[in-house]
Amino acid sequence: MPVEETQDKYCFRLGDLNVNQAEEGKKKRTFSGVAYSGEVITDHWYWDRIIFDLDSMQIKGRIPALLDHSPSQRAGVINEHSINHQQGLVVSGDLMSNEFGTEVAQDSDDGFPWQMSVRIEPSSVEEIQAGASVTVNGKVHQGPITVFRGGRIREVSFCALGADDNTNAVAASHNPTQSSKEDTDVDLEQAKAKIQEQEKTISGLQDQLNKFAADKRNSAIDALAKDLGKEFTAEEKTKFAAMPDDAFDLMAGTLKQFAASTQQQPPAAQQQQQALANPAFAHLFTHQANPGQGGQSNHTDTHKFTSGAQAFAEQNKGK
Repeated sequence: MPVEETQDKYCFRLGDLNVNQAEEGKKKRTFSGVAYSGEVITDHWYWDRIIFDLDSMQIKGRIPALLDHSPSQRAGVINEHSINHQQGLVVSGDLMSNEFGTEVAQDSDDGFPWQMSVRIEPSSVEEIQAGASVTVNGKVHQGPITVFRGGRIREVSFCALGADDNTNAVAASHNPTQSSKEDTDVDLEQAKAKIQEQEKTISGLQDQLNKFAADKRNSAIDALAKDLGKEFTAEEKTKFAAMPDDAFDLMAGTLKQFAASTQQQPPAAQQQQQALANPAFAHLFTHQANPGQGGQSNHTDTHKFTSGAQAFAEQNKGK
């Protein structure tokens, strides 16, 4: 935002101005007027609703009286002022004899209704939100409203309404909702910067979420390996880590069920011991061949083992 425009947002066209008639014997023309009444301002181009705190307002020494807030158009000087809740800020001073002071005096003599504008710079700005209230200049005001505290009057200007509705020098004639292109550009840049900051925050949170999910999956993989009594390879771990949650849960559950059913099935030697402990199966293993003379097998015993097995099979057939 240009420096000139930044300053102009602190310019307010406020009160009426009287240029006194020339008096015999006095070289200088004088003027006086109400620079600020103490009421809420609602027709400023930059601020919405604003009020100046008269109790903390400052005017130090003699201050310039300009034409349309232009430092190069010096029209006079403020010599005296008074501040109270009844009248507000009242100022008086002398017009200069240069071209600008003379212009103000001559136009006033011809009936031109000069108005007064002030440039006020606050030491603090208080924003009162909707639903809240604030007491300023002896009255209670409802929010939303902006309060200038410790406002210092830098200069007072003679202004003409309608001189140029498109310039900030006639600030109070602007629609309060109107904004300049520079303001729009600044607001847009601020909005972009805020969006980028929020995107950075979101990205950081997403990284934290991804790390949490990865740590959780690695813990689940380690737990699965412990349950299965198996050490997974790096490749297997990578594949497990890339699986969706539902697919991993299904796979892990299936592997655990398979491992449990395998552990419940006894080995062959254990099956034989169980069969020997059961009388119904004992005779299958007692009719074994006994070696005969010369290490030869007894054909009859072998036949008995075979006959016993066949008898058991016939007995249990169809069961």
